Amino acid sequence: MKHYKKIATGILLLLTSVGVWAQELQRLYTDAMAAYKTKDYHTFYSKIKEADNIYPNHQGILYQLGIASALTGKKAEAIQYLKQAILIDADLRLQGIADFKSIKDSKEFSDLLALQREWQSRVIHSQKFFSLQDRTIHPEPIEYDSKNNVFYLGSIHQRKVVKITPERKTTDFCKSAFEGMTSVMGIKIDHKKNVLWVCSSPLQEMTGYDSLAKAMVFKFDLTSGQLLHKFVSTKKGVYGDLILDRNGKVYLSDSETNELTVVNEKTSDIEPFYSGTEFRSLQGITFSDDEKYLYMADYAKGIFRLEMKTKKVISVSTQKDVSLKGIDGLYFYNHSLVAIQNGVVPARVTRYYLSKDNSSVINFEIIDRNHPDYGDPTLGVLNENAFYYIANSPWSEYDAQHHLKPVDQLKDVVVLKAELN
Repeated sequence: MKHYKKIATGILLLLTSVGVWAQELQRLYTDAMAAYKTKDYHTFYSKIKEADNIYPNHQGILYQLGIASALTGKKAEAIQYLKQAILIDADLRLQGIADFKSIKDSKEFSDLLALQREWQSRVIHSQKFFSLQDRTIHPEPIEYDSKNNVFYLGSIHQRKVVKITPERKTTDFCKSAFEGMTSVMGIKIDHKKNVLWVCSSPLQEMTGYDSLAKAMVFKFDLTSGQLLHKFVSTKKGVYGDLILDRNGKVYLSDSETNELTVVNEKTSDIEPFYSGTEFRSLQGITFSDDEKYLYMADYAKGIFRLEMKTKKVISVSTQKDVSLKGIDGLYFYNHSLVAIQNGVVPARVTRYYLSKDNSSVINFEIIDRNHPDYGDPTLGVLNENAFYYIANSPWSEYDAQHHLKPVDQLKDVVVLKAELN
């Protein structure tokens, strides 16, 4: 799910976040652009550099840092900042910019243009698996019951869970707004206990939006669809994803409070497990095979690794020419992480290979990029070596009042399948 607005070339839009840091960031950016307009390029550089210290690795700020560096004779810095920006948004303009006069004839700039063309190119390794004729469902998560060849999808707009039969027919697993269910953000099956877990949070894109509605976790009997229990959050938040450990314990990421929480079935409470100031927008979460580590995707900052025993958190680093930002869904597979990145341009699904100590990305492979079926790819599910994911969740198909466009202006939602080696 997207949590901040895209940066247009050279323009930093107001962040949706609030607080002192956001106000300071906006002030610095405004001062930087005012200095640029008066051709006070050294002040432009210092102010935009301060903005980068507050909000590191933001594509709009990086792009302006590239401009500021080029205008102040810092050619190597200019190339490096522009490269970082292009790896996040490959559509940022490089050619025909007078501000790049000092670097445009260099080999490094030529290499940068080649890198941009590479990241703008289309890569396809998946195939269309099935599509949904009901265009108003707006699915976010997807889960697969391999025993019965049944898929489950959670609806943002219709506030329900739907079941896709082996014949690819869609039926309701639970009705819209069942027991106070709001936008469905995560679904997981516990095959050992024959349970389907669902988390939901109130979003303005859902029908019957109520700002006072609560985030909830639902426990269903997988076979009958009977509600076994409902857990209600005591805090206002947005569950970005949920995951189960091997014992069936439910963990949730909250992209609003940036907490990792856990469901306590004995007390019926949703309890805090970990929170840290290093996070800005938690999304997908996934365990390593041995469950020693939990990997967490921060939409704005990249990938973090939580050691479950010690609760020590590190940022997963990489020296490769790739960005770990904009990850929605995250999945552990054969000592690698499969990431659905809808917060980069173009959107892509990437497999990141981990180091022996699981602390860094040492290589990567593009599974799909700029796929013709893409809208907003969101979440997926692994089944052995098959990866299924939603290719075009219609997040961008709402108007300013959060009303979904008419059906004839929407497309069928597509689920893609990729074979992993």
